[in-house]
Amino acid sequence: MQTSKNHFEAVTQYDDDTIRRMFRTEYYVYETARRVLRLGIACAALVLAIFTPIPEVAKILCLLVGTWLIVSQDFPSKVQAEGVIAQRGGQTSTVKCRLNEAGVEVENGLKIPYKKIDRLVEDEAYFYLFQDKQTAVMLPREGLTPANPDRFKAFVAKKSGKEWETVGKSFLTMNLWDLVGMLRRARKKK
Repeated sequence: MQTSKNHFEAVTQYDDDTIRRMFRTEYYVYETARRVLRLGIACAALVLAIFTPIPEVAKILCLLVGTWLIVSQDFPSKVQAEGVIAQRGGQTSTVKCRLNEAGVEVENGLKIPYKKIDRLVEDEAYFYLFQDKQTAVMLPREGLTPANPDRFKAFVAKKSGKEWETVGKSFLTMNLWDLVGMLRRARKKK
């Protein structure tokens, strides 16, 4: 439970679904250019199939490729996740994490000072504290001690100087402002 020096604690259970979620989130957060490129190729294939006089076989192929690229936009993350899952052989692990004045401490020895946090991301079930594309801490909303997600978000945002992002929007449900915001964040990172 919470000690006097720790502000928040959490335990994350890593199973196949959690690993898939982590890889998908990392993909959505750090692979914006790749996602936009896939969308551009998909649109080009669909436009080619619909508006150009090409043979029927080519039209069908372009329609299939364009549709697949849109519907399976997180396919690269699935491939990576399945590789890790295969290596783990179905094993589940539990990781404890503490947030104190100095930063984030994970029981495996990883320590991330707040100033080194690159991105703060949330979805409906987890908070993600990314140091970089390869290093992140995943904290379940339901497993947070004390159970106060709003206070947790405010504390981490203040300490890190970063704003929280929501991740996981599909291109199919995005509007123009979502796309503009996504491109701005990608440009800031360069």
